[in-house]
Amino acid sequence: MMTLVIYDISDDDIRKSVEKVCKNYGLRHIQRSAFIGLLSRGDRYSLYKELKRLLWEEKGSIRIYVMNRRLYNMRMSVGVLEGFDDDPEYDEEVYIRP
Repeated sequence: MMTLVIYDISDDDIRKSVEKVCKNYGLRHIQRSAFIGLLSRGDRYSLYKELKRLLWEEKGSIRIYVMNRRLYNMRMSVGVLEGFDDDPEYDEEVYIRP
């Protein structure tokens, strides 16, 4: 399923660590505090555990949303943010994680 990770974290080191973990799972960096990509249920749970461990008792917020193909295709976008990735195509047969 398509997995969207959004976060609001003030601490630069923790935020960079969150970005690194998301990239390690093959997620695309689509906005300053948002990553998206196809993950299996197991990878999504592993991602959740890693992110939870990073944020543990620090101040901040991380949200993980899951969308099926129909919901993902209903997305709407306005504008382009230079230097960030495009939205991925939805393909349930192939997961992005290496």
